[in-house]
Amino acid sequence: MTIEFRACQADDVNEVIPLMYSAGPEAYRYVFSVNYQEQAVDFLHYAFCQGDGEFGYKDHQVAVENNHIVALVGRRSSKNNLAYTVMAIKQIFGFFGFIKAVKVIFRGLRFETIVTPPPRNVVCLHNLAVSDGQQGKGVGQQVIKHFLAQEKAKNTSSVCLDVAETNPRAKVLYQRLGFVVKSKKIGKLKNKYGRGVSHEYMELKL
Repeated sequence: MTIEFRACQADDVNEVIPLMYSAGPEAYRYVFSVNYQEQAVDFLHYAFCQGDGEFGYKDHQVAVENNHIVALVGRRSSKNNLAYTVMAIKQIFGFFGFIKAVKVIFRGLRFETIVTPPPRNVVCLHNLAVSDGQQGKGVGQQVIKHFLAQEKAKNTSSVCLDVAETNPRAKVLYQRLGFVVKSKKIGKLKNKYGRGVSHEYMELKL
């Protein structure tokens, strides 16, 4: 299997958004589904095409095999926490309108008590997802190793990620690659469309 990596582009949206959503469907629905279940997917589509921010194409990469996107990974630096917050607010108000946006922001703040922005001088690996047909073939491991190699080249000192308690297979992979559990946040959030479960914060010193 020959995999190539490249930066995301806006026109990747139809292949990328199902992957991004699959990285945390219950969490995305908890925060962004207000009127209907798939509203979270529609918001991610909107935010991805905006380019900037936590869900924008500019801070994501894809793994490509035979001209098909097989995996996705996002990068979030602690240096961008404020800029990401401002962009998220703009995108939420732009998509939902004032009244619903307030509700979404409240949900987002509650979810951030479980999955917090990366601490100072740490880069966060997030929105990691592998297409259904490529799971179990080592693609996720290749993506993470590529991500870590890029961060080493940038002299990044630490990389972090958050893993849900409902995803023990991913935790095993992360531990195998050297990530260590630093803390656990209890999550018992739930609404009509989704939930926020407990997550463990993991970190790797480069």
